[in-house]
Amino acid sequence: MRHFALFIDNEVRGPLSEYEIQDLINAGTVQAETQCAPSGSTEWEPLSNHFTFGSSIKLNKRVEKSEAEAEVDASRLDVDTRRKLLMYGLADSATVDQISQAQAQIVLGGHEADLRAKISSHRIAGLAAFFVALAVAAYVGSFTDIGGALLGKGAAKFAKDDPKAPDNQKRFDSDVKRFEEIQAQAQLANFQRPTGGQLLRPILLGRLRIPEAQGFKVSGAVDTSPLGNLLTKWNIKLDDVLKVYALNAPIPADIQQKVTEQATVLDTVLSPMLDDASFDKLRTEVVASFPVDAAPESARLKGEMEQMKLAELKPAIDRVEFRAREAEKVGNTKWAGELRTFTGKLRDLQNRIRINVDPNARKKVWSEFNSGVGAELGAWVLASNAKELKVDQNGNFVIPENGKLEADVAPTRLLVTAQINGDTVYLAWGSKFLACRDLRSEEIPKDTFLTREQYKVLDKPVTGNRRHYVRYRVGDKEISANRFSPKWYFFVVAREKDTDPLIVMVDAETHGKFPVGGIVPTEILEKCESFPRLTESPAPAPLLAAE
Repeated sequence: MRHFALFIDNEVRGPLSEYEIQDLINAGTVQAETQCAPSGSTEWEPLSNHFTFGSSIKLNKRVEKSEAEAEVDASRLDVDTRRKLLMYGLADSATVDQISQAQAQIVLGGHEADLRAKISSHRIAGLAAFFVALAVAAYVGSFTDIGGALLGKGAAKFAKDDPKAPDNQKRFDSDVKRFEEIQAQAQLANFQRPTGGQLLRPILLGRLRIPEAQGFKVSGAVDTSPLGNLLTKWNIKLDDVLKVYALNAPIPADIQQKVTEQATVLDTVLSPMLDDASFDKLRTEVVASFPVDAAPESARLKGEMEQMKLAELKPAIDRVEFRAREAEKVGNTKWAGELRTFTGKLRDLQNRIRINVDPNARKKVWSEFNSGVGAELGAWVLASNAKELKVDQNGNFVIPENGKLEADVAPTRLLVTAQINGDTVYLAWGSKFLACRDLRSEEIPKDTFLTREQYKVLDKPVTGNRRHYVRYRVGDKEISANRFSPKWYFFVVAREKDTDPLIVMVDAETHGKFPVGGIVPTEILEKCESFPRLTESPAPAPLLAAE
């Protein structure tokens, strides 16, 4: 029986027997133009050169059968009987289904009996010829060596029940086997994940922009018990209103001076009555605190203050203020500030004198300040866009996002307000009228700011799905097997004003979820990988990437 190798679906199958090939023909798996190579040949040719192809009818729909139809079906040919009829050429595909099972068995029985008789006669004739040749060779061999050679050749010819295939057939079979091995390796080859990526989270943190004035959470506590205790001595009750303001920038020097002046006035109106000895001592202390400077006016002005009489206190205040303004004009701001501080002490001395003469003057001093400098201070606070902080019943407050605030800087960044009979008092952090405590600056975790970053999708490229192949020559044909690399999905993302977009690998679901122009949350991005360029899987052995 003959055997054939078939070229089906870009691969070699076989060797297959005639019976197996006939089954493939009947099933419609192979056609007349299907390439085949008979056993012992390396040349490919159409299958129709060796087998007969007829028409076939395929039923695509199953219908319910009647009893008569079922009886007819029962008498139809089985698969083996049908195949034998076609193989022996006793029927073709157009007439084979018209033969019943019983008729087929009778026809096949007679045909196969004839085949067995022919095979038996061929074997007997072959053996007879062999023995005749053997006898002739023996007779001739008694006279010459030729008979021995003929005997050897004849014996060799008939003694081989299973002769070896020719070398070219061996090579063909070896090539087929080798290609099947390569094809199996190609199917098992594993496409690795693209290389060169790095986790995106450190990159996002490195690109994070945290404003200097927002990196810390500042907390503290404050109460006005020291001020309340002083007011109680004068039978004045502090209003139950306490506020804390956080300023976006340090308090300007002129405003800081007004805050200091208010504290001085408050200290004056709450101080006890002075006797003459206490007044002289206070005056001496005030004049002794005069700020000395290298300017020529400094020594002369100090001399005037030392010779000052009590009645000359107001003109002395005017002269000091004039010198402070002149110092500012020439750029001597340090001395100007010191002179204004000294002026505040002179005013306090003036107020103390008035208060000492008339206790009702205390109220007048306070009222005059609040209608003048105090009103200016209040207007500035309203215009400064200062952030009012919520203070609980224990005086605790929190600034959720602020610059780092140390104790030495707090007096220029925090204002505490209280009210006395409806008049607002502005006190700097650390004032002697306040109990300030527990001021802390804690750095805010970067993740808080990272979640606010808005990375927009600029592009959605996809790589992969590239053909890879293995190729091998079998006989006179070059055969190949293909595989396609997996797809890899990417986003190109950037924030507003970024000039260096990021290339980020994402999964297919995420890739489909966010359109171009959409914002991808950083909690998704930080789990992805960033790549310097679009990439895909390297070709695994034995596959090669197609150009």
